[in-house]
Amino acid sequence: MISYAYVPMSFKTIIATVFFLTMITGICACIFVGKKQGRCKQILLLSCTSIIAAMLCLYASVIPAERAKSNIPAISLWFAQQPVIFPLLAWFAIAVFLVMVIAEEYTRRRSTITVSSIKESLDQLETGLCFSYPNGMLMLTNHRMNKLSHAIFGIPLQNANLFWDALVSRQPVDGVVRIASGEHPEFCLPDGSIRTFHREELDGILQITAADTTQQHHLMEELQIKHRDLEEMNARIRRYGDKVDEYVIARERLETRINLHSFLGHALLMTRHHLQYKSGDTQKIIDIWQRNIDVLRLEAEPQQETDSISSLKNAAAAIGMQVHVSDRIPANAPIRKLIASTGAEMLTNAVRHAGAKQLCIDTEETDAEYIIRYTNDGTAPDTPIAEGGGLSTARRKIEAAGGRMEIQSAPRFMLTIIFEKGGMMGV
Repeated sequence: MISYAYVPMSFKTIIATVFFLTMITGICACIFVGKKQGRCKQILLLSCTSIIAAMLCLYASVIPAERAKSNIPAISLWFAQQPVIFPLLAWFAIAVFLVMVIAEEYTRRRSTITVSSIKESLDQLETGLCFSYPNGMLMLTNHRMNKLSHAIFGIPLQNANLFWDALVSRQPVDGVVRIASGEHPEFCLPDGSIRTFHREELDGILQITAADTTQQHHLMEELQIKHRDLEEMNARIRRYGDKVDEYVIARERLETRINLHSFLGHALLMTRHHLQYKSGDTQKIIDIWQRNIDVLRLEAEPQQETDSISSLKNAAAAIGMQVHVSDRIPANAPIRKLIASTGAEMLTNAVRHAGAKQLCIDTEETDAEYIIRYTNDGTAPDTPIAEGGGLSTARRKIEAAGGRMEIQSAPRFMLTIIFEKGGMMGV
């Protein structure tokens, strides 16, 4: 087996360096770990460190042998002639022992609550903490509170009472905005975060906390905005409520005027038909005019039949016209009423402008829509139809109910109403 004396110089240097580092580790373990591991391990640590130190000294004294052999102690020369494997095995055993001792101490510190572990835990908190005696002398602070003191006032935290007085009344540095004073001082920091401070006494110990209330402030701002929106909405609802009665009265008056216009138009058509063709019941025509006069005098209400489609057919028959209605017309009463009111306008226009004798109302139902078409057998218009009072009124009613109206002039007149199923309003 090769001895240390015949090992190359580079390996000798490596061995000496490893022994030196192991000796330093052993010394540190003796100082910082030995007392906490018990007397037995403390003695073992001292012994192992001494052995490593002795081997280091013996090997180091042999390195300059080529230059001054006469100055080398005899024991060093003897040690250098021994197989190098034995000191290396001893070093390996000592190194393993040191690693085990250090690992055991690390595990013990991780599982044992100590002053340093408490301090480390407090330093990990996002909340700033400061504990002090009643005179303001600091007992314990974490890193977060120290950073806040620097960020808000630009000075370190040295006295808790002075720090609290500064939180209550002192002007912060530029970039920091004071939000509140008093018992709960609040500050907005340059990064946009908001800190709320609170002080209380716990068994003679003063505690100052600095909580991050950024999210709470944002939520409060959102609630205030929503509250303002609700107040504006309530104001609009109150204004609307104040005008509801006026709106209802105005709408009833408009409906009365529209119905009256329709009844007067119907009476005029009946009178015209009677004068031209000498047909119809004269007394019935006189009664209709008398009732219209009573309505104008506000002595009666416009007379309406229960079925709007039947009313349309009766009105057409009174002026010598026929109304053909599709069998597929919806049974819904409001829809039938809207179809009939539009049909009454089509009836009047067909007689006055086209000389028609028949009005056809055809209804088509698809999966998504109701389609109602109005046609007549009168003369086709020469020019595009311009919407007047009657057609404009019909369009407003249809669009208010969620439908749309289309007018076709060529090759013959046709008015189309389209309602989407589920999209009808007020119908």
